[in-house]
Amino acid sequence: MKTDSRAPLLLVCLGLLIVWRVLAAWHGNVELYADEAQYWTWALEPDWGYFSKPPMVAWAIWLSRALFGDSEMGVRAISALLYPMTTWVLFLLVRRLFKTHPEREDMAFWSALTFAVLPLVSLGSWLITTDAVLLLFWCLALYFTVAALETGRWRDWLLLGGALGLGLLSKYSMVFYGLGFLFYLILVPARRALLRDPRPWAAAAVALLLLAPNLLWNAQHHFVSVQHTAEITQLDRGLFHPDAMLEFMLGQFLVFGPLLFAGLLLLVARPRTWLGDERLRLLAAFTLAPLAAFIGLSLLSRAFANWAAFSYVGASALIAAVWVSQARRRWLIAALLLNLAIAVGMYHLHDITRALDIQLTRKTDPYGRVTGFRELGREVAQRLQAHPGARLLSDNRKLHALLRYYARPGSEGMRYLNPRNVRDNHYALSADLRDNPQGEFLLISKHADAGQLAVLFAQVTPQAPIRLDLYPGYTPEYQVWLVRDYRQP
Repeated sequence: MKTDSRAPLLLVCLGLLIVWRVLAAWHGNVELYADEAQYWTWALEPDWGYFSKPPMVAWAIWLSRALFGDSEMGVRAISALLYPMTTWVLFLLVRRLFKTHPEREDMAFWSALTFAVLPLVSLGSWLITTDAVLLLFWCLALYFTVAALETGRWRDWLLLGGALGLGLLSKYSMVFYGLGFLFYLILVPARRALLRDPRPWAAAAVALLLLAPNLLWNAQHHFVSVQHTAEITQLDRGLFHPDAMLEFMLGQFLVFGPLLFAGLLLLVARPRTWLGDERLRLLAAFTLAPLAAFIGLSLLSRAFANWAAFSYVGASALIAAVWVSQARRRWLIAALLLNLAIAVGMYHLHDITRALDIQLTRKTDPYGRVTGFRELGREVAQRLQAHPGARLLSDNRKLHALLRYYARPGSEGMRYLNPRNVRDNHYALSADLRDNPQGEFLLISKHADAGQLAVLFAQVTPQAPIRLDLYPGYTPEYQVWLVRDYRQP
């Protein structure tokens, strides 16, 4: 078999996946999630940091909008390219790691294809999230780690530092790469001399140098990102939550795929399968160490199912390499077909339910949480046209982001009502009504209190509410108020 015989086949598979995902996204026409809309607002003002995340996702959206336009698909389009790029890097990584293995091409091909159809990748390719950029830099860091361990060249170590730094600018959880590296040194005692080698430390210094502008931004904004990261882990609440850990573990069957996660648990239970091969130990270290850390966090506090997503870059290669070497390709094919079936359900659920004459409700429709904001935005835009001197105002982070995208308040911008003066989101930092309190505002809210508004504003005029007929038995209503001249409490 030729060395590069699997590469063209992989490129064809990736091309078909991209076409399918793009066409399915165009057909599905799913509205933006609140976090996506928030990232979009960040992209309007590129910076070195934002309230809850480092800047890479905003930069990615800025580029995506420049290349593909400002529609929902245009905002998300960069994800449809980032995941295939990660897949290709993983292919090159496995091919290099197992370059002396007789089945390295099969290992590389199946590793890449396994990753390409993971449920987390199928869903992520439809959205724009921090994971889209994080996973690429995590995979690049793995590649340059393999290269640096193989060659020892300064260049490879410095490139590793670059990948780590860009990963930290994507999501702070890139720090778990260090945990994986330490676990690798535990599993491979011969490599522990690297702790006395200046090259890994130089890589860490490069990573910190790239992160420095974000750290400076945080210093100028009272380290809000650090505070937010600490708050969402909820480590200050009571410890030991076995129910939360069980929920996290069950979530991994959906994130990685049922058969693949079962296979990973089997490898954990049978470490002799991979402990005898240093290459498999490397993949296991960067899979199991961060995954174990999040399982522990879910027990002590909480952890969302996608938080350990980067663990499955190495896990895809680990599972594929072991199963190929054990001549268990049928297991891989079954796992891939099951994950593709999950993707079909994600992409074509509305078509399937229509064909089966099943009426979805907001609770049974997985896209129910993001349905209706396009219509709400049109209604709010019409209200703004009826009051040309009024600026748009909201009192909720998610609603603020979605209205800014769908209502397009224009050059006058949009303000955030924050009577308690709590800096708990990006808009409390960047769009607080206190910074520009005078004038007329159109307030859109789900739970505004008339009595409180009368205290906060010099003039309050209730308007007809906006009622949306979205699902049987679900007609959300938004209150609308015309208010003037904010009086700061």
